[in-house]
Amino acid sequence: MKNCDKIFELLKKNQTLVAEATDLLHISYPDPVFRGFQGGCSDGERYYYQVLMHYELADRSKDYSCIAKVDMLTKQVIKYSGVLHLDHANDITYHPKKNLLMVTNNKPNFTRITLVDPDSLEIVGYEESPVPLYALEYNPDRDMFVAGISGKREFCFLDGDLNLIDDKTYRTVEFTDRYTKQDICADGNLLYFILWDGKHKDLEDFQNLVAIYDWNGEYRGALEFNLGPEEPESISILGGEIYAVVCNNREPAIYHFEPKVK
Repeated sequence: MKNCDKIFELLKKNQTLVAEATDLLHISYPDPVFRGFQGGCSDGERYYYQVLMHYELADRSKDYSCIAKVDMLTKQVIKYSGVLHLDHANDITYHPKKNLLMVTNNKPNFTRITLVDPDSLEIVGYEESPVPLYALEYNPDRDMFVAGISGKREFCFLDGDLNLIDDKTYRTVEFTDRYTKQDICADGNLLYFILWDGKHKDLEDFQNLVAIYDWNGEYRGALEFNLGPEEPESISILGGEIYAVVCNNREPAIYHFEPKVK
Protein backbone atom coordinates (compact mmCIF):
# COMPACT_ATOMS: atom_id res chain seq x y z
CA MET A 1 0.00 0.00 0.00
CA LYS A 2 1.34 3.44 -0.95
CA ASN A 3 1.91 5.66 2.04
CA CYS A 4 -0.71 8.24 0.99
CA ASP A 5 -3.32 5.45 0.98
CA LYS A 6 -1.98 4.23 4.33
CA ILE A 7 -2.38 7.70 5.87
CA PHE A 8 -5.93 7.95 4.52
CA GLU A 9 -6.89 4.63 6.11
CA LEU A 10 -5.14 5.26 9.43
CA LEU A 11 -6.77 8.66 9.86
CA LYS A 12 -10.19 7.02 9.50
CA LYS A 13 -9.31 5.31 12.79
CA ASN A 14 -8.20 8.57 14.46
CA GLN A 15 -4.66 7.26 14.80
CA THR A 16 -1.82 9.61 15.79
CA LEU A 17 0.85 9.33 13.12
CA VAL A 18 4.59 9.89 13.03
CA ALA A 19 6.84 9.83 9.97
CA GLU A 20 9.84 7.55 9.71
CA ALA A 21 12.11 9.73 7.57
CA THR A 22 14.75 8.30 5.24
CA ASP A 23 17.43 10.63 3.83
CA LEU A 24 17.56 9.76 0.11
CA LEU A 25 19.85 12.36 -1.42
CA HIS A 26 21.31 15.84 -1.09
CA ILE A 27 21.11 18.49 -3.80
CA SER A 28 24.42 20.25 -4.35
CA TYR A 29 24.53 23.94 -5.15
CA PRO A 30 25.84 24.56 -8.70
CA ASP A 31 27.68 27.71 -7.62
CA PRO A 32 28.74 29.15 -4.22
CA VAL A 33 26.46 32.16 -4.76
CA PHE A 34 23.51 29.86 -4.01
CA ARG A 35 23.25 29.22 -0.30
CA GLY A 36 19.64 28.47 0.47
CA PHE A 37 16.49 26.98 -0.99
CA GLN A 38 12.73 27.45 -1.03
CA GLY A 39 9.87 25.75 -2.88
CA GLY A 40 9.86 22.43 -4.69
CA CYS A 41 7.60 19.78 -6.16
CA SER A 42 7.56 16.53 -8.09
CA ASP A 43 5.92 15.77 -11.42
CA GLY A 44 4.10 12.95 -9.63
CA GLU A 45 6.02 10.22 -11.44
CA ARG A 46 9.80 10.62 -11.72
CA TYR A 47 11.30 14.09 -11.33
CA TYR A 48 11.68 16.48 -8.42
CA TYR A 49 12.20 20.21 -8.97
CA GLN A 50 13.79 22.31 -6.23
CA VAL A 51 14.41 26.06 -6.12
CA LEU A 52 17.89 27.08 -4.98
CA MET A 53 18.29 30.67 -3.79
CA HIS A 54 20.76 33.51 -3.77
CA TYR A 55 19.77 35.96 -1.04
CA GLU A 56 20.85 39.57 -1.57
CA LEU A 57 20.68 40.61 2.06
CA ALA A 58 21.27 44.31 1.41
CA ASP A 59 18.32 44.45 -1.01
CA ARG A 60 16.00 41.45 -0.99
CA SER A 61 14.32 42.65 -4.19
CA LYS A 62 17.52 41.50 -5.92
CA ASP A 63 17.25 37.88 -4.77
CA TYR A 64 17.52 35.36 -7.61
CA SER A 65 17.17 31.62 -8.07
CA CYS A 66 17.89 28.55 -10.09
CA ILE A 67 15.92 25.30 -10.30
CA ALA A 68 17.52 21.89 -9.89
CA LYS A 69 15.83 18.95 -11.68
CA VAL A 70 16.40 15.65 -9.89
CA ASP A 71 15.83 12.20 -11.39
CA MET A 72 14.40 10.24 -8.46
CA LEU A 73 15.23 6.91 -10.13
CA THR A 74 18.97 7.61 -10.32
CA LYS A 75 18.97 10.08 -7.40
CA GLN A 76 21.03 12.52 -9.45
CA VAL A 77 20.58 16.15 -10.42
CA ILE A 78 20.24 16.02 -14.20
CA LYS A 79 19.86 19.73 -14.92
CA TYR A 80 20.23 23.15 -13.34
CA SER A 81 18.46 26.13 -14.83
CA GLY A 82 20.15 29.43 -15.52
CA VAL A 83 19.49 32.40 -13.26
CA LEU A 84 15.75 32.93 -12.75
CA HIS A 85 14.03 35.91 -11.13
CA LEU A 86 11.29 34.28 -9.08
CA ASP A 87 11.19 36.58 -6.02
CA HIS A 88 11.01 34.44 -2.85
CA ALA A 89 9.85 31.37 -4.85
CA ASN A 90 8.06 29.89 -1.87
CA ASP A 91 6.46 26.97 -3.72
CA ILE A 92 6.20 25.09 -7.04
CA THR A 93 3.43 22.89 -8.38
CA TYR A 94 3.44 20.82 -11.55
CA HIS A 95 0.50 21.08 -13.98
CA PRO A 96 0.55 17.89 -16.09
CA LYS A 97 -2.21 18.99 -18.47
CA LYS A 98 -0.18 22.04 -19.44
CA ASN A 99 3.24 20.44 -18.78
CA LEU A 100 4.30 23.47 -16.78
CA LEU A 101 5.90 24.24 -13.45
CA MET A 102 3.95 26.97 -11.65
CA VAL A 103 6.12 28.90 -9.18
CA THR A 104 4.52 30.82 -6.32
CA ASN A 105 6.58 34.03 -6.31
CA ASN A 106 5.40 35.19 -2.86
CA LYS A 107 7.25 38.23 -1.49
CA PRO A 108 6.95 40.94 -2.88
CA ASN A 109 4.67 39.79 -5.77
CA PHE A 110 2.22 37.76 -3.73
CA THR A 111 -0.29 37.04 -6.51
CA ARG A 112 2.23 36.29 -9.26
CA ILE A 113 2.70 32.76 -10.57
CA THR A 114 5.70 32.25 -12.84
CA LEU A 115 5.40 29.52 -15.48
CA VAL A 116 8.52 27.46 -16.15
CA ASP A 117 9.07 24.80 -18.81
CA PRO A 118 9.99 21.56 -16.94
CA ASP A 119 12.43 20.46 -19.65
CA SER A 120 14.29 23.66 -20.54
CA LEU A 121 13.77 25.16 -17.04
CA GLU A 122 13.17 28.54 -18.70
CA ILE A 123 10.43 31.05 -17.86
CA VAL A 124 7.65 30.89 -20.45
CA GLY A 125 4.96 33.13 -18.94
CA TYR A 126 3.05 34.41 -15.93
CA GLU A 127 -0.36 34.00 -14.30
CA GLU A 128 -2.10 35.90 -11.50
CA SER A 129 -3.82 34.40 -8.48
CA PRO A 130 -7.01 35.94 -7.04
CA VAL A 131 -5.48 35.64 -3.55
CA PRO A 132 -1.98 36.35 -2.19
CA LEU A 133 -0.10 33.06 -2.11
CA TYR A 134 2.49 31.32 0.01
CA ALA A 135 1.77 27.91 -1.59
CA LEU A 136 -0.15 26.42 -4.50
CA GLU A 137 -0.90 22.78 -5.41
CA TYR A 138 -2.69 21.51 -8.52
CA ASN A 139 -4.62 18.22 -8.50
CA PRO A 140 -5.26 16.88 -12.03
CA ASP A 141 -7.97 14.42 -10.97
CA ARG A 142 -10.10 17.24 -9.61
CA ASP A 143 -8.76 19.92 -11.98
CA MET A 144 -8.46 22.16 -8.92
CA PHE A 145 -5.84 24.02 -6.94
CA VAL A 146 -5.51 24.32 -3.20
CA ALA A 147 -3.99 27.71 -2.35
CA GLY A 148 -2.30 28.71 0.89
CA ILE A 149 -3.17 32.36 1.55
CA SER A 150 -0.20 34.52 2.46
CA GLY A 151 -0.51 36.61 5.61
CA LYS A 152 -3.41 34.55 6.96
CA ARG A 153 -4.04 31.17 8.59
CA GLU A 154 -6.35 30.27 5.74
CA PHE A 155 -6.50 28.33 2.50
CA CYS A 156 -8.94 28.15 -0.37
CA PHE A 157 -9.73 26.21 -3.51
CA LEU A 158 -9.33 27.51 -7.06
CA ASP A 159 -10.72 26.00 -10.23
CA GLY A 160 -8.51 24.99 -13.15
CA ASP A 161 -8.56 28.57 -14.43
CA LEU A 162 -7.41 29.98 -11.06
CA ASN A 163 -10.84 31.32 -10.07
CA LEU A 164 -11.83 31.24 -6.40
CA ILE A 165 -14.45 28.53 -5.80
CA ASP A 166 -17.59 29.68 -3.96
CA ASP A 167 -15.76 32.79 -2.65
CA LYS A 168 -14.89 30.66 0.37
CA THR A 169 -11.78 30.35 2.54
CA TYR A 170 -10.96 27.84 5.28
CA ARG A 171 -9.30 28.54 8.63
CA THR A 172 -6.53 26.16 9.65
CA VAL A 173 -6.85 24.62 13.11
CA GLU A 174 -5.76 26.95 15.89
CA PHE A 175 -3.16 24.69 17.51
CA THR A 176 -1.04 25.06 14.33
CA ASP A 177 -0.84 28.86 14.72
CA ARG A 178 2.50 28.44 16.50
CA TYR A 179 4.06 27.02 13.33
CA THR A 180 5.61 28.69 10.30
CA LYS A 181 3.67 27.80 7.16
CA GLN A 182 5.91 26.24 4.53
CA ASP A 183 4.33 24.27 1.67
CA ILE A 184 1.33 22.21 0.54
CA CYS A 185 0.86 19.05 -1.49
CA ALA A 186 -2.25 17.00 -2.18
CA ASP A 187 -3.64 13.81 -3.66
CA GLY A 188 -7.22 12.96 -4.57
CA ASN A 189 -8.19 12.46 -0.91
CA LEU A 190 -6.09 14.68 1.34
CA LEU A 191 -4.17 17.95 1.59
CA TYR A 192 -0.78 17.99 3.36
CA PHE A 193 0.51 21.23 4.94
CA ILE A 194 4.13 20.97 6.06
CA LEU A 195 4.88 23.19 9.06
CA TRP A 196 8.04 24.29 10.88
CA ASP A 197 8.15 24.72 14.66
CA GLY A 198 11.33 26.78 14.45
CA LYS A 199 10.22 29.47 16.90
CA HIS A 200 10.05 26.79 19.59
CA LYS A 201 13.13 24.75 18.74
CA ASP A 202 14.59 25.22 22.22
CA LEU A 203 11.43 24.05 24.00
CA GLU A 204 10.66 20.51 25.16
CA ASP A 205 7.49 20.36 23.07
CA PHE A 206 9.26 21.26 19.79
CA GLN A 207 7.62 19.21 17.06
CA ASN A 208 7.53 19.69 13.30
CA LEU A 209 4.46 18.25 11.64
CA VAL A 210 2.34 17.86 8.54
CA ALA A 211 -1.23 19.04 9.18
CA ILE A 212 -3.71 17.08 7.06
CA TYR A 213 -7.06 18.29 5.70
CA ASP A 214 -9.55 16.97 3.16
CA TRP A 215 -11.04 18.56 0.05
CA ASN A 216 -13.99 19.81 2.12
CA GLY A 217 -11.56 21.91 4.14
CA GLU A 218 -11.95 19.71 7.22
CA TYR A 219 -8.98 18.92 9.48
CA ARG A 220 -8.27 15.17 9.51
CA GLY A 221 -5.14 14.79 11.62
CA ALA A 222 -1.37 15.22 11.67
CA LEU A 223 1.82 13.43 10.71
CA GLU A 224 4.57 14.32 13.17
CA PHE A 225 8.20 14.32 12.10
CA ASN A 226 11.40 15.38 13.78
CA LEU A 227 14.60 15.93 11.84
CA GLY A 228 15.97 18.43 14.35
CA PRO A 229 15.47 22.20 14.26
CA GLU A 230 16.36 22.61 10.58
CA GLU A 231 13.72 24.11 8.32
CA PRO A 232 11.54 21.96 6.03
CA GLU A 233 10.84 23.83 2.81
CA SER A 234 8.83 21.65 0.43
CA ILE A 235 6.60 18.59 0.38
CA SER A 236 5.35 16.61 -2.61
CA ILE A 237 3.82 13.31 -3.66
CA LEU A 238 5.54 11.07 -6.19
CA GLY A 239 4.09 7.69 -7.09
CA GLY A 240 1.77 7.78 -4.09
CA GLU A 241 4.68 8.35 -1.69
CA ILE A 242 5.38 11.49 0.35
CA TYR A 243 8.71 13.30 0.05
CA ALA A 244 9.90 16.41 1.85
CA VAL A 245 12.93 18.63 1.35
CA VAL A 246 14.56 19.68 4.61
CA CYS A 247 17.76 21.58 5.32
CA ASN A 248 20.54 19.16 6.25
CA ASN A 249 23.98 20.61 6.94
CA ARG A 250 22.99 23.69 4.85
CA GLU A 251 22.03 21.59 1.81
CA PRO A 252 18.54 20.63 0.61
CA ALA A 253 18.00 16.97 1.41
CA ILE A 254 15.12 14.92 -0.01
CA TYR A 255 13.52 12.64 2.59
CA HIS A 256 10.96 9.88 2.12
CA PHE A 257 8.25 9.93 4.81
CA GLU A 258 6.84 6.56 5.87
CA PRO A 259 3.79 6.91 8.19
CA LYS A 260 3.71 4.89 11.40
CA VAL A 261 1.22 4.76 14.26
CA LYS A 262 2.68 6.69 17.20
